[in-house]
Amino acid sequence: MAPILVTARIVCSSKEARATVLDAFCKIIEFTQPHEPEVLRYVVTVPVDDTTGTVLYMIEEYASQAANDAHIATPPVQALITLFTTTSVLAQPPDVHISTVSSTKPCSPPPAISTKPAIVLAHYEYNPFTLPTALRGWAEVVAYVKENEYWTRGFTVGEEKERNRVRTVETYESWGALDKVHSESGVVKRMERMERVGEERVRVVAVDGFLGREGRARL
Repeated sequence: MAPILVTARIVCSSKEARATVLDAFCKIIEFTQPHEPEVLRYVVTVPVDDTTGTVLYMIEEYASQAANDAHIATPPVQALITLFTTTSVLAQPPDVHISTVSSTKPCSPPPAISTKPAIVLAHYEYNPFTLPTALRGWAEVVAYVKENEYWTRGFTVGEEKERNRVRTVETYESWGALDKVHSESGVVKRMERMERVGEERVRVVAVDGFLGREGRARL
């Protein structure tokens, strides 16, 4: 079974509320990293353009749906759910997206959060008839970065089939590696030219968590 990629945008009701939510996520990470080996990645991030001080982005990857289900049942995650449902820390419901990993260059060895790697979360919406072609194109991007871009530390492609969407989680050593090298490669420019219905990209910086696990490369 392919791994599960979960990304979420969380808008808190205030800067103070975000601090409370962030603390809850840090407690989840403290529990998850040593106790849940099937949780392959778990990172809490903030946008680079952090103008409001109220937004968080989550990146989670699970070896299977069973691993995702088991994670939700853990005490710190249940505490987070209680926080979300019984207090006013949220300005709106979390915007959660679940996709199936179709191709990936895993972060292995995973860079330390303290190194502040450049992370991009993106989604691309395609016509249903062109989605299979798009997935093949993104698989070619992954194959290219595996072979040619050591500074691209991780590149994961997920499929949201019911929405005709492709989601990517991209990790680079620096923003310069993204803007001056990766974005200029022919395989990336070819994907940029491919017709799509819509897209969104956001640059984020990791605050806490782990970007991968040693020896747990998938696909």
